[in-house]
Amino acid sequence: MMDNPQPSFLSILYRTIITHTVTYFAMGVIAAILLGYTTRMIRPDVAPIIRNITDPILIASPLFQPFRAALLAIVFYLLRDVLFSNRKGWLIMWCMLVVLGILTPFSASWGGIEGMIFFKFPLWDHIVGWPEVFSQTLLLSVILTYWVNHPKSKRIHVILLVGFISALLLPIIALLKI
Repeated sequence: MMDNPQPSFLSILYRTIITHTVTYFAMGVIAAILLGYTTRMIRPDVAPIIRNITDPILIASPLFQPFRAALLAIVFYLLRDVLFSNRKGWLIMWCMLVVLGILTPFSASWGGIEGMIFFKFPLWDHIVGWPEVFSQTLLLSVILTYWVNHPKSKRIHVILLVGFISALLLPIIALLKI
């Protein structure tokens, strides 16, 4: 049973910022290691269009995620009746993020259908990153809908807050060492 069927915008904003930043950082680190991003980024056909994994802006990318999450929170708030008062709200959110954000964005983005049409990269180069973005959006959807629907859950709050602080501090520490 849900503790709060009509969450406020600030509640959704706060939880989206923290959950998105943590899941973005965690899945990014895991994917960089497991999917060999360092090697892919220095390939002669890829290097001219993507930043190297040691680029300060790429290292700082977790610091920008609260702003990105705030934009997501606006949409989540507008769809709160569907996403947060529905047992399958997490699935609706995940499908929305996958379809609109990954597969069919309105730009030619790597991994999306338009990117597959416009970029000269082999199909594999487009789908190799899917495990990262599908997993991150799944975790975001499951964790966020649970947390919004159970706002008094101290355990999830503490775990995510520690993860959020870590996701912001680690890039800052890395940037200070450059």
